[in-house]
Amino acid sequence: MRISQLAERSMVLVLCLAGLSSAAYGQSLKDRMVGTWTLVSWGTLSGGVEVPVPMSKGATGIITYSPDGCMCVNIMGPDRPTFASPDFMGGTVNEKAAAFETFVGYCGRYEVNEQERFVTHTLQTSWYPNWTGSGQKRFIEMTGNRIKLTAPPILSQGNQVVGVLVWERAK
Repeated sequence: MRISQLAERSMVLVLCLAGLSSAAYGQSLKDRMVGTWTLVSWGTLSGGVEVPVPMSKGATGIITYSPDGCMCVNIMGPDRPTFASPDFMGGTVNEKAAAFETFVGYCGRYEVNEQERFVTHTLQTSWYPNWTGSGQKRFIEMTGNRIKLTAPPILSQGNQVVGVLVWERAK
C-alpha cells in the first residue's frame, strides 16, 4: 500500500472516531448533561398540535447541570418591559404581574434515570410557588451538542400542554 493511501485511510479513521458520540466511550447520560446550555427553542403541544404560550416564541434562557447534582434554569420572554422605578423592590402591581408572566426560574437537585432517559428536577426554589419542593420530570433526547427536554402534560391556561425545550451546549 502506498504511503499516501495509508495516510488517507488513517485520516478517515481518525475523523470517524472523532465523530462518535461520547456515549460510545462509556460516558453516562448524566455525565453528558453536565454543563451549561442555552435555549434554542421552546414549543408547547396540546393534543399533538403546537399551541402558543405567552413568551415561548423568542424566549432566552440558560439551564445548568453541575457534576454534584445541582441544577438551575432561568428563561425569560423577549422584550420584557422594565419597571418605571429604579427601586428593585418597587414596581406597580401590573409591572410585577407582567414580570412574573414573562419569566420562569427554578433551582434544586437533579437525578437522571439512565434506562428510561429522563431527569427529575427536585425544586428547592421556584418562581411558581406550587412547584417548590416538587419533582419535575423531563424526558431527555441528546444529539450532538443539543439536548431536548420534554415535560409530561401540565395545566397551562386551562389546557393540558406538553413543553418541548431544545438547548444547545453553551460555548
